[in-house]
Amino acid sequence: MLIHRRRWPAQLITRQTSHRVTMIVTSAGTMLAFAVIVASLAWWEGTQLPSRINWGLFGLAASALLLGESSRRCWIQVSGRAPITPLRLSAFGLLLLGSPSGALGVALAGSLAHSRVRRSTPLAALLRAATIGITLGSAALVLISFGPTSAPGVAGTISWQWVALATVAGGTILLVNGVVTSIHDAVGSRTPLVTALRRGVGAHITAEGALLSLAPIWIVGLNFSITLLPLLAVTTVLVFRSTKHAVERSHEARHDPLTGLGNRRAFHEQVEDAFGGIGGAATGAVLLIDLDRFKEINDELGHEVGDALLVAFADRLLHNLPRSAVSARLGGDEFAVLLPLHVRSDGSTVHDHQLESLRAQLAEPLTVSGFPVSVDASIGVAFAPRHGRSASDLLRAADVAMYRAKRLGTSVERYDDCIKIPRRGSIELLSDIGEALTDHQFRIHFQPQLRMDDLGVDTLEALIRWQHPVHGEIQPADFIGLIEQTDLIGPVTEMVLRMSIHGMQITNAHDVRLAVNVSARSLQDRYFSSLVFTVLSESGFPAERLEIEVTERALATQPEQSSYTIERLRSAGVSVAIDDFGTGYSSFETLRQLPVDRVKIDGVFVGGLLTNHRDRVIVETVIDLGHRLGLDVIAEGVESTDTWDVLHAMGCDIAQGFGIARPMAFPDLRGWLTRWNEIRVEQIDGVEPHVPDDVGRSESADLRLHQ
Repeated sequence: MLIHRRRWPAQLITRQTSHRVTMIVTSAGTMLAFAVIVASLAWWEGTQLPSRINWGLFGLAASALLLGESSRRCWIQVSGRAPITPLRLSAFGLLLLGSPSGALGVALAGSLAHSRVRRSTPLAALLRAATIGITLGSAALVLISFGPTSAPGVAGTISWQWVALATVAGGTILLVNGVVTSIHDAVGSRTPLVTALRRGVGAHITAEGALLSLAPIWIVGLNFSITLLPLLAVTTVLVFRSTKHAVERSHEARHDPLTGLGNRRAFHEQVEDAFGGIGGAATGAVLLIDLDRFKEINDELGHEVGDALLVAFADRLLHNLPRSAVSARLGGDEFAVLLPLHVRSDGSTVHDHQLESLRAQLAEPLTVSGFPVSVDASIGVAFAPRHGRSASDLLRAADVAMYRAKRLGTSVERYDDCIKIPRRGSIELLSDIGEALTDHQFRIHFQPQLRMDDLGVDTLEALIRWQHPVHGEIQPADFIGLIEQTDLIGPVTEMVLRMSIHGMQITNAHDVRLAVNVSARSLQDRYFSSLVFTVLSESGFPAERLEIEVTERALATQPEQSSYTIERLRSAGVSVAIDDFGTGYSSFETLRQLPVDRVKIDGVFVGGLLTNHRDRVIVETVIDLGHRLGLDVIAEGVESTDTWDVLHAMGCDIAQGFGIARPMAFPDLRGWLTRWNEIRVEQIDGVEPHVPDDVGRSESADLRLHQ
């Protein structure tokens, strides 16, 4: 057991004991009702004259019932649910033949055979037998109370009274079975009874109604002539198969096809029923679980191993969570758990060590394809009703906590610890991005790049900023990676292109290039180059002044499509630069295969240029390599005059960094360009220009659109 019972608080153990008592009482009540119905039927058959019974048909129906219960091929079964068998179809036919006690006896024998094949526990077998007894006994009481119990004879006619009674009796079977099953489901899963009844009755009427309606047709048809047996058998098989397909489609609509867990829709309904519906639990916990490093495992070991890992993780959830918990796969590598533990609103009965124990158990290596695979999990926890009662509110709160756990590497975070932090979860951020595009909340800042030979402004790099109306400025690191996983990356990239080009035009920087960062998703979009050409054509901005900056990682993703996009852009005059060169995993392969114009040495190496011999050698080597390949070399992270001087001595072409200028908005950019032109004039007149060296690196220095 993942969370040992002795670790749970005393009041929770008391509730679990109370739950067992409730189950025992419910089972005892079911069996008592069964005994009463059986006794009533036995009394009636012992005191009334026996009805005329076609024992040949009775034996045929009894054989069909026992055979159907003993063979799994005759069952409609989906994972996680009890199978639907033709027992009630055959038993209903036995009832219509006129022997309620005989029908009940054969049905009970079939139920025991079914339990033996499934290897059910004694209690489960007893409960199923009692449920069947109550269901069929109720229908038998309807038949013997309001009309004849025998079917129409061969020469007789079918009366409307018999048809009406058969219909009422069949409906009684469906209704009583749905109610009894729903009561057991509600007690076993702590689901509100109203919800269990709504789902249980509806499901049974839909799944078993078609099969049950065949019983009167069989009885009437075979009473008329045994030669109709093949036709009736074919009809039954077709109805059975169509019912099976309908049940499977219904199951698939609420379950994840890979893991068999509930899907997002089903989980939302479970949360609403537990906390928001009539009689919903007062308190509980929602856990949102995201697998760390899953993408790396999927990429390195293949999608087949990735799928097997998800299945193994889902199995671990099912086998290591409390029985009352509900687990689901929301999509990708994201799972959710509902714990209707009746904890206090402050969550004090779910201790940190228990959540950490849960995380540790889930992070244990999983055996996939015969070898162990390690995967960590980030867990966000939200409590009802403290953080909401609706599924959307609780999942949003859990997502905020999970997002913080992933960012901080703390594995488990509660939403209580995130409330005072002005940072939002991925779900809530995504819901605001569309509005941010419409309301023009995004801003473009520019950072200059200087030519080292004449101090002229060579390029202005466009960097995106988000000024949220409530939460203030949200850093690109908090939303760009999220946008890249959705189709919003297209509109955002187009917005950056249009806004930055417009900014270049109103700042009168006619001889300066514009650099725009592009994500891997954009390079893989075969229509991206056409979008760039459209924007350039509509704005009148020369293609020769536009530069696309891409990372090595972006280039390594689907290199064929990336190469096609780059070649189209370069053929039109757009230049391409490799950003953050040296920090990826395919640097030389990228330079060998893809046609690019520039490389940007990452600031990590430039920052250690004056103090680390290895960094100095790496920078010097990259500069020499770039020149040998006919590429311009740009150094990022230049923050002092000394760093500038060393790079200039090495022959670096262009420099960029806080020692030159921070990213700035349109109005500040105009003033900076004017002042810098004055500095260049001083240099031309023989005055040594001053490059400030007292500007330290800030957290925004490494934030880029593609990160």
